[in-house]
Amino acid sequence: MLDRPLRTRGRPALNACDAVDEDRLLGLAFATFAERGYEGTTLRDLSKRLGVSHNLLNVRFGRKEDLWTRAVDWRMAQASSFVASVFDEKADPEIRLRHLIQRFCLWATLNADIVALTNVEGCRSTWRLDHIVDCFVRPFQQRLDALLEAVRLRRSVFDLSTPALMALLVQGVGYYFSAIPLQQRLGAGAEVDSDHAAGQAARLAEFVLAALLSEP
Repeated sequence: MLDRPLRTRGRPALNACDAVDEDRLLGLAFATFAERGYEGTTLRDLSKRLGVSHNLLNVRFGRKEDLWTRAVDWRMAQASSFVASVFDEKADPEIRLRHLIQRFCLWATLNADIVALTNVEGCRSTWRLDHIVDCFVRPFQQRLDALLEAVRLRRSVFDLSTPALMALLVQGVGYYFSAIPLQQRLGAGAEVDSDHAAGQAARLAEFVLAALLSEP
């Protein structure tokens, strides 16, 4: 007789959650947290959006905070290397800085969900903000500080702190590309649509670099 997983009447088998694709699950979870916020998201709502039982999420992830952490870590791992790899380029510091700003602006056109989550979580002091800062923002800031210092040894750089520069990029450029309904109402929707976003990102990058590397 074949061994079968234990189950109770009316409930899925305990290993049924393994049949749900994890990337799909984490992607939808992250998108929901970014759209509704942590407090506005429940495991029951997520299970309905996924079309699985509430019990499956409990078996696979446990608490909502565990799912939030898994989803954020998964999404950030997907997106971070596109920009962070510039730090390891074998190039002049100024060239690396230019590439970094250019890539970050392009990154903003592709990752509106991360910008949205960062904007929501950045306004409140929570364990979730601590996780984002400690695991992702501060390590990036430290490498950016080192890169800017290397550039300053060779030429003048506008005296702008890295928190201010990152805010211009994430909450400035990033918000510009994530708030598409707002841009449409302001008449700038064509600048951020799929056909023009990359070109607009390049223009914004040049604008930031012109100010950052302006001569005193």
